[in-house]
Amino acid sequence: MKFLAVDDSSTMRKIVSLALKGAGHEVGEAEHGKDALAKLEGNPVDCIILDINMPEMNGIEFLTARKTKPALAKIPVIVLTTQDETAMRDQAMELGANAFLGKPFQKEDLLASIKRLLGV
Repeated sequence: MKFLAVDDSSTMRKIVSLALKGAGHEVGEAEHGKDALAKLEGNPVDCIILDINMPEMNGIEFLTARKTKPALAKIPVIVLTTQDETAMRDQAMELGANAFLGKPFQKEDLLASIKRLLGV
């Protein structure tokens, strides 16, 4: 499967990429929401791993923008963030996120969320 890891931290993108590649998946990377929208144009993925706190366009803004694009609105999103408050989780889920994990995270938890969501 093909994933897009969206996080302003290059270290976090690499950690997510290594976990997913180790499980046999293909992974692209984006630095923020605007970068993700540009990279997704004509280059669909099976799932997006999304941070909330980012410059340019944060995760909530990305989820809002994603809803206006039919091709992107169908792509499952797993939020992976340090913003672990209930209100943030609820807002992300209301905007179409399919799962919500806090940082720091265990590779096994991310892969289990992917399996529950995508069946892989």
